[in-house]
Amino acid sequence: MPAMIASSRVPLRLARSSRRASVIARSIGSSVRWNSAYTWLTKTPHKILPEDVVSSIPSSYETKSSAVPVLLVTPSLAHWLDPTSSFLSDFMTKFHQSSPETITTRHAVAAVVDKIPNVAQSHSSLSESAIGASEEYEGVSLLVIEGDNLKWKAEPPRRIGDPAGEEPSLVVSVRDEGSAHAVGLRLANTVFTNGKERTFLGMRWTAGINGYVLDRSVGLTSCVVTSSEASVQPELSLPLQPVTQRRRVITGMGNILRQLAKSTDPSSNEPMPASTELEKELPRYIEENNIADRRVSVWALVEKPDIEVAGETLSTQDRLTKSLSQGGKLHRVMSGGGGWGKKQGLLSLDPEIAFPTMLPTDQAVNLDQVFDPSSRADEPLEMPSFLENGLIGEDLSHLSQVANAGDFIEFFVLVESSYSHNVKLESKHYCFGVMSNAEEPDYQAIGSEEKHLEPVPNTFGALSEKAITYTQPVLQEGKTTESTTKLDVSGCRVTLQCGGQ
Repeated sequence: MPAMIASSRVPLRLARSSRRASVIARSIGSSVRWNSAYTWLTKTPHKILPEDVVSSIPSSYETKSSAVPVLLVTPSLAHWLDPTSSFLSDFMTKFHQSSPETITTRHAVAAVVDKIPNVAQSHSSLSESAIGASEEYEGVSLLVIEGDNLKWKAEPPRRIGDPAGEEPSLVVSVRDEGSAHAVGLRLANTVFTNGKERTFLGMRWTAGINGYVLDRSVGLTSCVVTSSEASVQPELSLPLQPVTQRRRVITGMGNILRQLAKSTDPSSNEPMPASTELEKELPRYIEENNIADRRVSVWALVEKPDIEVAGETLSTQDRLTKSLSQGGKLHRVMSGGGGWGKKQGLLSLDPEIAFPTMLPTDQAVNLDQVFDPSSRADEPLEMPSFLENGLIGEDLSHLSQVANAGDFIEFFVLVESSYSHNVKLESKHYCFGVMSNAEEPDYQAIGSEEKHLEPVPNTFGALSEKAITYTQPVLQEGKTTESTTKLDVSGCRVTLQCGGQ
């Protein structure tokens, strides 16, 4: 059993296009409508120059005095965020060229993410012949946000020999009049790119004779970006399939499951070791799917007893979406099975549901307060609702107990990713997720001889090699609360389609 439940991912058998079309970078300055969200995708990052992106910002775009660009770039372009690179200075100068001249100080946020998703394959200029069948690209993603809608926490000073600091995270909260959806993102490791564990910057720029000059830059531990939209329509893609049946939890402690109900009857209390069904079903699954290394990642869906159980006619995708919308949570199975004595049949689940960097909300401040601590007001800052309790949508006291007696649990395994986005590019989209296979070689640039750069208007997002978190509103006993789950499923996506501004 321990050899079957492993941390490595199931090898995905993704169909790759045999067409390797060479595409020249397109001129987009006057051909598309500029919006507060914008993405540039490329499969030739080694050939893209900073001016290719900067020159595509329409000259007619006017920024508000408090507009702050949030820039996400992928590792191949991480050197663009270096102070010696011209990209940031040129970007800020072009971005604010139509702004009032009396404004001399500007702010910006920049981070390096693992990849950027493509949610617009149906768009004419983003057909398979243009960028291929892949959903994951190098590039740049931009969101323009009001400065008052940014809260961040600066990285504390570190000395040589100090232990590693907190792993930073970016949270994007999208709210309409009635609810809020928030996605937390783990950032890319940039040690082998620029020597930093993570690259996450808050910057202050000052207007000079020849454009904006970097005045000061600080490393960030966390940043919360809040965007208000007319409406928000979420869509989840979770490439999982059940490998066991839904059963009651009989006993467990913390993140350890000890016993489950032997029968699938919801009223049954006859116990069996927690790993019994998995020990039987996983080998069968491995044989049926010809998995060579015989290692399979497994997730547990934990549901409260009062949850409305989805009908059998629903697809697995719809069942999972409905469960999570009622407070269900996904936890990766970390180890278990086999053993003897008191350890026989135990399963260990990942207890994390949110990123620890978002816990110290009292330390999160706005832009000016990071660079000028003396400007901090005595009254507490207004934080997004999902952070009011110190943990995204949850009480910290419940973190250690993954599943209580009486809860229900079902186990799932990873399957081939399949995307069917129904996107409308005239609407704004936020899209986040986990890379399909971080260990798989990047074949995008193979056979590409010409420079390739594709614009995707009205979109902002990123992919993590590790995990994201997703917070959504949950209606319980006539009251709307919020529930968070961590998603570390390879190929998963959370897409938020907005109806207006």
